Amino acid sequence: MKKATILIVFLILLFFSNALSLTLNSINIVKISQTKQTIILKFDNLENYTYIRLSNELFYIGTNNCEVKANLKPEYNIENIILKQLPNQTRIYFKLNKDYKYNINLSKINKNTLIINLISSDTSQSDDNTIKTAQTNSTQTANNIPMIITPVKPPSYNPKNITIVLDPGHGGKDSGAVGIGGLQEKDVVLNIAKYCAEILREKGFKVVMTRDSDVFIPLLQRVKIANDAKADLFVSIHANASLDPSAKGMEVFFLNATSNQKALRIAAVENDVPIEQMGTINKIIISLINQAKLKESAILAKDVDESIYSITKPTYPGLINRGIDQAPFYVLVGTNCPSILIETLFITNPQDNSYLKDTNYQQTIAKGIALGLIKYLDTTKSIDK
Repeated sequence: MKKATILIVFLILLFFSNALSLTLNSINIVKISQTKQTIILKFDNLENYTYIRLSNELFYIGTNNCEVKANLKPEYNIENIILKQLPNQTRIYFKLNKDYKYNINLSKINKNTLIINLISSDTSQSDDNTIKTAQTNSTQTANNIPMIITPVKPPSYNPKNITIVLDPGHGGKDSGAVGIGGLQEKDVVLNIAKYCAEILREKGFKVVMTRDSDVFIPLLQRVKIANDAKADLFVSIHANASLDPSAKGMEVFFLNATSNQKALRIAAVENDVPIEQMGTINKIIISLINQAKLKESAILAKDVDESIYSITKPTYPGLINRGIDQAPFYVLVGTNCPSILIETLFITNPQDNSYLKDTNYQQTIAKGIALGLIKYLDTTKSIDK
């Protein structure tokens, strides 16, 4: 069976295997005061979610496909709760009383509980570092305001409970791109991944590498390694190449369908399929995309891109940052966590090539990657596993 056919079959199977994986067990609406309500959503195991505010009085929470066993009964300033099932996403819409303006903040306090605080316009500014929870029961009424339990701060994550999977591209019989002087992509990216792993392990993180030597690992196996490790973040590391020797610079990708021919060409190379097959793969990926994962992966890509550039630019003149982009990379499709692919530099560009083969540059970009991952976790991770 041809590689492209295998890839398409895998994507289709992945789509159906992810059909239903989450249950929303309850939605409790608690009145804290005349100006504050708290919505408590309890899931069996919430991995990712998307919060989209459409207007002052309308927002929704999006998850991967979800079975809803909760009572969607509106109370207080929540006038209506609407459930909408999309092909690959469940959305819970909350319509608020339009006579007020709201400040809304969210916190995922553990794997099961999402807290949404609604504060109307006449209340004092909310303290984003304080989340109040309340004891509730089925007999609550507007005149029976529940007692507030001791304020709880969102716990910071523990690095030893965070698993980061680093994926050095290619390896073994697959050299990847071959640059000036015979420099091979597989060797460069393995070195960078090893340096990055060392930095992250020193910080206390658990690091899993899809390969730590010059061996060939199929794309499907790389995805399996990440999911078996229950990865919190997945980073695939590559070096770019072009027939145009003037093409240069680093770039960070996250998974998405695209019509950008440059991005499609890069994805075709990394997916090891003909560019002609990318149109079909693109269409399948549209149906597979988990919007919550996409949003988190885009933030991760931005943090890592900015971190790499800020730490490499001062020392390596002429280095170009091509920014972040999106493309349908096979190795990013099946992972169950925020995932990015880094094209470190162009191995076919004279200046980029000289940097890529330099040990100091490899260590510097590895540090940039590690610090970008930590920045993402510091600003987005609010659960202590």
